[in-house]
Amino acid sequence: MKFIKLFLFYSIIILLFSLCSKNPFDSVDINEELILFIRYGCSSELCVIRPDGSNLQVIGSHEYIMARWSPDKSKIVIVSPLGSAVGEWRYPPLWLMNMYGRILHQLTPQGSDPVWSHDGEYILFQGGYKFVASVNIDGTGTKAIYEAEDSTSFHLSDISASGEYILGTEDLYYTNEEGKRANTDNEIVKIHLETGEKVYLTDNELSDGCPRYNRDETMIAYLCIDIPGEVTVNNIENVYVMSSDGSNKRRVTNETIPNEIWPFMAWSPDGKKIAFQKMYKIKYNSDIFIVDIDTSELFQLTDTAKDGVRNIVMDWK
Repeated sequence: MKFIKLFLFYSIIILLFSLCSKNPFDSVDINEELILFIRYGCSSELCVIRPDGSNLQVIGSHEYIMARWSPDKSKIVIVSPLGSAVGEWRYPPLWLMNMYGRILHQLTPQGSDPVWSHDGEYILFQGGYKFVASVNIDGTGTKAIYEAEDSTSFHLSDISASGEYILGTEDLYYTNEEGKRANTDNEIVKIHLETGEKVYLTDNELSDGCPRYNRDETMIAYLCIDIPGEVTVNNIENVYVMSSDGSNKRRVTNETIPNEIWPFMAWSPDGKKIAFQKMYKIKYNSDIFIVDIDTSELFQLTDTAKDGVRNIVMDWK
């Protein structure tokens, strides 16, 4: 009898240990539709949530800055100093992580704004405000693939399915009358990686940014500051969409209070909705919203900005 009691006791202990040590994300079906986001509060957490706001799961807790899913959603590329203070890094390292929060290996010593190739074999990233580079997912083969011209900066956002074009924003910088560096408003541009040909998809006095293709590349989502002039705390940003050739531009959100929609947006897999985060500049916290591009109907996905949390959408698959 004593042996049986001991056996049952230790069996329960082992069971409890296994339950406590198991990553809760192991129980989530990665084949279901999920939104990937970073939650900044007392710490930085990488999370997933269903588009209806249910079943929020924390993948891991590190100093996350950016994250993007691989095409098959089996891996995540993250930008993180991993143990170092974020302020110590202008361009922190890129790392490869599995879907359960385990770091597989470091991809690059520095980088930002990672974008997966559609075959999942390599990752593009920003190497500075002028350079775009690529690296194989095993961390080898790093090479520069684009360099912006003098007095021009480029910010990477996406890549075409063919791998021929990169999509992002470009601006010109100059020295103003006070002898300080200044920038023009951002324009959205796609660049052919072989020929260097540029196709400007916006050309206005507004500040456009964060462009991303929908799944079939028929449309591009982007944000725009609606009032020309210098970017200030009183600017109002809205989500826009356009055809992939730059035509049929239209606004899909109707913000009226000074705000910031930054730095990423993500299309739903069916191309009917866009997830974005809205930050009111008075408090600098943000919640994630989903907008229907046809009706402009909004759905609030998170509701923790009021508690001092900043939620930033990263991906939707």
